[in-house]
Amino acid sequence: MNKSSLNYTRFLLLSALLVAAISCGSEKEKEEVVLESDLPLEDEELQLAEMGLQQIQSWVTFWKNSEGKFNLGDFEVDKKVAFEQLEWPEENPIDDDSPFYPYLIPNPEGKGVVDIYSYKIVFPENGGPFLNPDSEVIYFKDNGMRERLLFIGPSGGFEDAVWVTPSHLLVAGFFEEEEGVTPKLWLIDVENSSFVMFKHPLVTTNYSKDGYLKRKLNRISF
Repeated sequence: MNKSSLNYTRFLLLSALLVAAISCGSEKEKEEVVLESDLPLEDEELQLAEMGLQQIQSWVTFWKNSEGKFNLGDFEVDKKVAFEQLEWPEENPIDDDSPFYPYLIPNPEGKGVVDIYSYKIVFPENGGPFLNPDSEVIYFKDNGMRERLLFIGPSGGFEDAVWVTPSHLLVAGFFEEEEGVTPKLWLIDVENSSFVMFKHPLVTTNYSKDGYLKRKLNRISF
């Protein structure tokens, strides 16, 4: 290889290294911006959850009476989940003659109602009502659509819910870990089909998984 060719090869190598260095620096800067932008969002979500808990004091009190170590300040963001919108045409079948009518949760802007109990409580043809092992949160929209916002199997349950904003629904409940039952919160962004789950360090083996529901739904004779 002659001298001019060697110099040209070195020039190409140096140029490639320079481009790679600039690219890595740009990626690092972009990554840091994303992480920094998440911090205020997490604070906002915690504030929304706190606002919601202030409106469902009966749930808070029940947990405090059940477990003296229960502290609202111990909730923290666990994970953020985007879910596929699952909806179909169906008008709200829960009218004012239904035992679940008093427990519907109207959207503050009149965009529909949320139901978290009618799937959980089963009325058989004979005998009294009993609890379905699964739970779901259903949003009957004002446009005639029914959307499932959350579903959980026998390992957990949804106990109460409240609209914090016209687009944010806070659901309170529990999840059963291997060590015991722990309180959980789900902050659902209904407009963007996503939710934030909040975890709590408290785990107990003494919690009654149907105790709050039977107290809350006092118009239903179990």
